[in-house]
Amino acid sequence: MTPPYLVLTGLGYNLPDGRTLFSDLHLSLDALRTGLIGRNGVGKSVLARIMAGELSTSHGQCQRMGSVHYLPQHIPLSSTTTVASLLGIAHVLTALEHIEAGSSDSHHFDTLADRWDIRQQLHNALEQAELAHLHAHSMAQHLSGGECMRLALAGAMLSNADLLILDEPTNHLDRESRLALQQQLQHWPHGLLVISHDRALLNTMDLIVELTPTGLHRYGGNYAFYSEQKAIAHAAATQALEHLQHTHKQETKQQHMLQERQAKRQAKGNKQGKEANQAKILLDRQKERSESSAGRIHQQQAARLQQVGQHLQAAQQQLTQESITAIHAVHSSTASQQRLVTLSDVALPYGNTALRAIDFTLYGRQRVAVVGPNGCGKSTLLKVIAGQITPLSGSSHVSVPFAYLDQQLHTLDPQRNVLEQLRDAAPKTAEGTLRTQLVHLGLDSQRIALPVAQLSGGERIKAALACLLYADEPPQLLLLDEPSNHLDLPALQALEHMLRHYHGGVMVVSHDEHFLAQLALSHQLTATESGWQLAELLPTQADNSL
Repeated sequence: MTPPYLVLTGLGYNLPDGRTLFSDLHLSLDALRTGLIGRNGVGKSVLARIMAGELSTSHGQCQRMGSVHYLPQHIPLSSTTTVASLLGIAHVLTALEHIEAGSSDSHHFDTLADRWDIRQQLHNALEQAELAHLHAHSMAQHLSGGECMRLALAGAMLSNADLLILDEPTNHLDRESRLALQQQLQHWPHGLLVISHDRALLNTMDLIVELTPTGLHRYGGNYAFYSEQKAIAHAAATQALEHLQHTHKQETKQQHMLQERQAKRQAKGNKQGKEANQAKILLDRQKERSESSAGRIHQQQAARLQQVGQHLQAAQQQLTQESITAIHAVHSSTASQQRLVTLSDVALPYGNTALRAIDFTLYGRQRVAVVGPNGCGKSTLLKVIAGQITPLSGSSHVSVPFAYLDQQLHTLDPQRNVLEQLRDAAPKTAEGTLRTQLVHLGLDSQRIALPVAQLSGGERIKAALACLLYADEPPQLLLLDEPSNHLDLPALQALEHMLRHYHGGVMVVSHDEHFLAQLALSHQLTATESGWQLAELLPTQADNSL
């Protein structure tokens, strides 16, 4: 058994407003590949930052037995961010350049250490990431989200850290890059913690750890094993709840019967006392004994009823915490032959040369997956359709109300809270209804009162979806760019269910094959080397061709 790379003991963290995010966490990370899952906002990224040393604990201990490399889910980019910065080697390259220029500063030698072949490492990393056309000083702002993530992951591999912590590493990655990452992680020789909602990636882990409001819970297997165990536990909890509900009903019924019986007995005793020719003192003693006996029985029955009620409340709370997130149906329908989107001789402003030109028509109730490698122009295509950018030539026309979800969630104001923005989108809907819809999405009264900037990545996606889907004017067309990124697994399953039963048109960009396979797709628009190719999918193909 390998020694641990990191140990958590009684770990807790309080938010700036004093509320406890989590407490009394215990975990040991060794060479086993570990997947960390949990609902949006439960504190997974905060826990990762504590493990990496970026945040201090409120109480408890986090012991690191070696170096830790942490890759956050939101990679910080600026106008000066270079390829070398994303790889995490800019300081090493700078030290090498100073030494080659004649510097004898010990700081440069300490920074370089034994990485004299850093340029060769850079070349190999770029080739492995299929980005060999870039160089150390290439600007990152010109790269796609997937290309940036591939570089950041290459940098994580170059770090050779004792413990690698990756937060949502497959977000934005195309199919080939996801498969390549899975292979790399299979051969990673040290400690590994992956925070993810990617079911394919989680199935390659050795064990799953779930963070819930009650703590960390360890499952000794991959995601499929975790799902099986959760289903068994949920079934047992449901059965226990039904038994407690029956017991509570019987106890309540029995208490009422005892109360009625005692009332009748007391009334009968009072009547007999009036008719009997007994001394008053004897009648009073008899009444006291009767009332004392009835009181003891009543107290015992009330105690049993209270105990059953407490167990029932605990069982109901447990199932409520594990309840499936719901996305309410969007009541919209289009005629099957109605033209929703028409692109005529359109020239896209960005993307591969072969993919600049496109003619495309989307008809009512068509459900199209837009697939292809990173940087091929999928997001650009959706932006043109949504009117966010203008094509170089040709015309783009959308004939129905639509909702557009972009990767950066520009529809949200980061400084305003969720409820305010949802009220703006649905002024005709009662606030109580809006609050209920947000709760069903996993956004409680505390979260919806916070500025969007303070929400987790998954909570922001939920907020954006709510403002788009629950607007007073229901969209007849959904344009979704990587909607599954950051969503927790219950919300992801709820989104799949809603989209599967949605009666409007759908265009969805995604690299999550499992997600796409759940949407009952009708067509696939693929970015190929010779241009955009639209193919109809038969029901069986929708599950197997992506």
